[in-house]
Order: sequence, then structure tokens, then C-alpha cells
Amino acid sequence: MAAATAALALGGAAVHLASAQASEPVTDMQSFLTDVTQNVDSYWTTTFADAGLPEPRVNYAWIPAGQTASSQCGELGASAAAYCPADDTIYISEQFATAIYDGALDQQLPGSSQGYGGAVGDFAVAYIVAHEYGHQVQHELGLYDQYGTQVPTSAFELQADCYAGTWAHSAGVNNQLEEGDVQEAIDAALAVGDFDASNPGHHGTPEQRATAWNTGFESGDPAACNQFLSAA
Repeated sequence: MAAATAALALGGAAVHLASAQASEPVTDMQSFLTDVTQNVDSYWTTTFADAGLPEPRVNYAWIPAGQTASSQCGELGASAAAYCPADDTIYISEQFATAIYDGALDQQLPGSSQGYGGAVGDFAVAYIVAHEYGHQVQHELGLYDQYGTQVPTSAFELQADCYAGTWAHSAGVNNQLEEGDVQEAIDAALAVGDFDASNPGHHGTPEQRATAWNTGFESGDPAACNQFLSAA
């Protein structure tokens, strides 16, 4: 697999997100993705421990520009941002993450191309990482097995957005957010929303995705995210 890979155990040391995201520009996307993932990992470590759950493990693979990664969910390349349950790995293309950070993809995303939000900045990238980690949490909790045949894809996507919001809430409580981070996340959620509800891969409209993230952020409670499966 042509990608940088590593295994994380929930329970790792916390990373000071603000120091990784301060006003200095991101020049090493691989390191930034790892820092954010470890920060999200630390949050879920505490959350799982508080719930009396065992510490799960997750792999991550950052795909360098011009390369691909072979996963058990298929070949992944330049546009990859996905969690593969079959090999319990988060895959993100460094090229894709850099394009989000720079705003190069802004007008190519389904929501932002129609005037909803905008995907640019470090916290837009962090939102994507936290969203994909949210899918790993769903896998660990057995939600795919429990609800997989009962709810549409969008239900899992909106819950993952909500989980990303709960992590951001925790980062805020710990004084790890900068001014503008929350708006970057909301704008990114709007930007990646789509309108094709007839498509089995529909992830939710811009408004639904922003609302889901904000539900998690405002509550700070992963239990608040259960509504996106029960309401589907």
C-alpha cells in the first residue's frame, strides 16, 4: 500500500490542537492529519472510558500525492477521505486534504458549488478527519450491524457529522479552538452536503449536515447523535 500507515490505540496522549493549528500555515499535511487524528483519538479515549467501554483501535493511512492505497474497500486515490470498516482504517489523501485547506476544491463540492458554505482552512480539514473517525466509532459500537439494513447512508453520515461536532465541543472546552474554527467547520459541512436524495450514496443536504455537526457541538454529548439513526 503506497501510504503512510500507523495504528492508534484509544488512550494515546492528548495533542494540543491549537498549537498544531495556530496562525502559522500548515506546511506538512501528513503531520497535521496525524496531529488532528491523535487529538480526536484522545477525545474518544475519554468518552469510551467514561462509558465503561473497552479501548478500540483504529489504523490510519495518509495517501501521498500521486499515489494510491489498496484497501479492503477498494483502491483509493487522490480524492480519498473514507473509513473502511473491513480493515478498520481511515484513509485520507494528502492531496485532497491540501486542496480543502487551500480552498482549491471549494467550488467543486456539491454544496459550495450551489452557494452553500465553503471548504477552506485547517479546521475544515479537521472536520473531515473527525467525521471519518466518527464512522470508526459507529463501527466500534456495532451500529452498522444494528442499523445497516434499516437506515439510509445519510443517517450514518449525519451521525458522523454529529460525532465530529462533539469532538469540537471538547476541543473548545479545552481552549484548543481558534477564532473562526467553528464557522470553518459549519461552512465545510454545508459545502460537502449534496442534494441527490434518490442516490443510495446521498450523504445529506447542506442544511442537514451543518445541523448535525452543530447538534454535536452545542450538546457535547455523543448520545445526542443517536437521533440521526432513530429518526431515519
